[in-house]
Amino acid sequence: MSAVAEQRSSFARVPAAFRLQFAVPGTMIGVPVLVFVAAWALALGIVVWVHQVDDRGADLAAEPIYTGASQAALWCLVFMAAYSATHAFPFSMALSYSRRVFVIGAFLAFAALSLGFGAAYALAAWIEDITGGYGIEAYNFDLPYLTEGPGGILSAGLAMTVVCLMLMLLAFGVTMFYQRVGLLAFWAALLGTVAVLAAAVMLVTVNDGWGTVWEWLQNQTALSISGWLMLPTLGFGVLSYVTIRKSVPASS
Repeated sequence: MSAVAEQRSSFARVPAAFRLQFAVPGTMIGVPVLVFVAAWALALGIVVWVHQVDDRGADLAAEPIYTGASQAALWCLVFMAAYSATHAFPFSMALSYSRRVFVIGAFLAFAALSLGFGAAYALAAWIEDITGGYGIEAYNFDLPYLTEGPGGILSAGLAMTVVCLMLMLLAFGVTMFYQRVGLLAFWAALLGTVAVLAAAVMLVTVNDGWGTVWEWLQNQTALSISGWLMLPTLGFGVLSYVTIRKSVPASS
């Protein structure tokens, strides 16, 4: 009876562990939003400048120009996930949260942030679509390989949600792994991973498989990409939990 009560009491702290990730709202929310808007505005400014330099004057609507500005906020969120592992984790231990409770709270926070990013991405892509790239054919989010296909812009938002969650879990897990095993073992694991990837690339090259790989990639849609990426996302989540079970917060 007491064990059940203790378990309920432990999981009752999950909402608090979730809120812990947003203890400083500017870190997890304010900075990514600022980066999202700033990268968007900067990319638009560059497109306008490119048109002007090309002496097209008022005729800005020429060929579409696609940029990668949408990635700026994504990588900012990835960094914030690593930041959570180095800063929020020690703080949670000081508050006597169990590792399980902290992980659940952190993963829920990452999921919420990923959903927010995916929704913002879809909204921005929709605005670009209905305005013709703001009248100057400038596209940061309405990228054909994501928005063309089943589901259109909504599928693109879903794909970016999954990509964001996957990368946040990867960054969180890698940081936790580093804190658990130390610098030498971390670099050994990193070099081992690089060696495995290099061997895979060599194997595909020797067997002339790049044509098949490229054809497979071309046949994917935003929806199918989302489905495939769920597999490594779940894997990174499990590995992160396994790693954190014996991780010790770094001493200051």
